[in-house]
Formats: sequence, C-alpha cells, structure tokens
Amino acid sequence: MMPPQVGPPPLWEQPDEVPPPPRGPGVVAPFATAPRDRDLRGLWWGLGIGGLIVVLCCVGGVVGITLLLPYADSIGKGQVAAVVEDYLTAVRDEDYAGARRQLCDTELPTHTVAWFADHFGETPVTDFTVDADNVVISNTITVPARVRENTTWVEKRYVMEQAGTRYVICGGID
Repeated sequence: MMPPQVGPPPLWEQPDEVPPPPRGPGVVAPFATAPRDRDLRGLWWGLGIGGLIVVLCCVGGVVGITLLLPYADSIGKGQVAAVVEDYLTAVRDEDYAGARRQLCDTELPTHTVAWFADHFGETPVTDFTVDADNVVISNTITVPARVRENTTWVEKRYVMEQAGTRYVICGGID
C-alpha cells in the first residue's frame, strides 16, 4: 500500500488547467506545424532508387519466368519417361509385380501378374530405349519407346495419366 500524498497535486495531474494564450498581436506559438526541410533532394533520391528497385524486380521476374518455362517442360517430360523406364526395366528383369505397380487403376484388373508372366514369357523384353525428348504432353501424355522383344525392335507408345502425385501408365501395355 502506498502512503498518502501530502501537498498539492503535481501539475501534470491537473487536467482542468489549460495554459493561457500568449498576449499581444502577432504572437505566434512556436512550431505550430512541424519544421520542414526545404531541400527535397534526399526525397527525390529515395524515390528514384525505390523506383529503380521496383523496375529491376519486375524485369528480373519476367526474365526468370521466361528462362524457367522450358526447363519446367523438360522436367515434366523426364518424369513421365522415368515411369516408362521403370516399367520396362521391371518387365525386362521379370519383376512383374513391380511393373504392375506402374499401371493405372483401370488397367490393374486385366493385367495381373499372371498376365505379365504369360505375355512376356512368350516375347521377353531384352532391351529398350525411352526417348524423353519426344514425349508429347497435350490432352494426353504419350511416351515413345523402342522395345526389343526377342530379336525384333518394336516401336511402342505408352499413354500416361496423373494419379494423385505420380504418373501411371494407362495405355500401350499390350
């Protein structure tokens, strides 16, 4: 508990007292408005540098997007080509369960592990090449590949689609 205050209250606690206005004509209160720097050179320098930074950021963004788009396209083509390579590697190595994992849900009922064993048991895949540069991405994604079955090279086209976050093969299996 604080001790009681003795004496008159401090000046800052007297809200009803307002200082009287100055006396006489032409008397002006000091600094009725904030003082102003009459030299605006610093302001213009700041605005110019800020504008230059904005222009550089915009130009850099446009150049960055222009350079990134072709690279993003090649990344997408490489991803779908890698799925076909994984599929064909699994078929070549007779890992039919691994090959089946690369198929979409609509192909799974007709392409069982037994189907893979029957189909590729007669004509085994001995070698293959997948051309990621010639992948066509439009309404459908088509990946061309050359597959060597026994001693014959066969041109195949695998149709891809996206299932969640990964690509799967939905055509060209037979």
